[in-house]
Amino acid sequence: MQVVKQDNSSTIDVPHTHRPGRHCGSSAIRDLLEFHGLNLTEAFCFGLGAGLGITYVEIPDTATPFIVHVRSMGFEERVFSTLGVPFRWETWQDKSAAADALDNHLEAGRPALLLTDIYHLPYFKSSTHFPGHAIVAWKHARDKMSVLVSDTERPGLIEVPHSKLSEARFSLSPPFIHHGSLFAPEYIDVQVSAEKVRNAILNNAQSLKQGNQKKGIEALTTWKQDLPRWKAFEKWPWLLRFAYQVIEKRGTGGSGFRAMYSEFLDESSGILPEIKNMGLVVLMRRSATAWSYLADCLREGSESETFPEKKIGEAIEYVREAELRYVNAALEL
Repeated sequence: MQVVKQDNSSTIDVPHTHRPGRHCGSSAIRDLLEFHGLNLTEAFCFGLGAGLGITYVEIPDTATPFIVHVRSMGFEERVFSTLGVPFRWETWQDKSAAADALDNHLEAGRPALLLTDIYHLPYFKSSTHFPGHAIVAWKHARDKMSVLVSDTERPGLIEVPHSKLSEARFSLSPPFIHHGSLFAPEYIDVQVSAEKVRNAILNNAQSLKQGNQKKGIEALTTWKQDLPRWKAFEKWPWLLRFAYQVIEKRGTGGSGFRAMYSEFLDESSGILPEIKNMGLVVLMRRSATAWSYLADCLREGSESETFPEKKIGEAIEYVREAELRYVNAALEL
């Protein structure tokens, strides 16, 4: 239980299980599971959700017309389905109905997992839309005009006005489209097994290998071939900077989530020794190194006067080869 200081200098006791984390979805789910009595690490939650992904997205006529996401789509759902927890996002077309539903859950004492666009969350002060960001709503503030939420690396709880939270819960920006998405289970009573862990690892490896030109490892080839279009974009330095941030900074735990996933593999080897025996931990760490190198190339490129197409292309290929080595080994599980 933690005492949270409000802006109006009043204090209220708010029971919650939030601890600062690295990635929005995995830390939010860890908090929610712990509230319901299942204690897992953030990295373990990320792995159970088969969180690794590569998605190449084009959004014309925006400040970032090309985006590379490095986390899988539908991650939150997969954590719960892997554990055997019945899961369904509650969604709405009407923002007021979505707000009323959240109010009902909070009044009943049920914390809610939410998907949001950080553009509308005041504490981010973001000028860029970035949807699909997971937070947990715990309860109403004393004045009932705000909701107390927890968010990734921020300690304690944060007040968000009802109106802002309602806006944040809706997004039509691909690939993360959400219509007030909310999950607030009454209870969770499950256990982790070696088979569940094995299935999560296999599912993630399969999704990376069996993708297409815009999804999975093949999306890296699309990205490399598309570099001339990146170069032709007038504000290419910001394009490179944003790609660097998505890989290294924006809640990934570094290395495009690969550092966190290597922790999951290391932890999982306690119940599945073949993970370490087959060298999966080492291979994932090498992939993490490759992603960090690519991120450094993007960052340095964003500060250059000329677009470093050759260097970035070689770094993308380095990542592709490292990902394939890991995936091919993991599929042997």
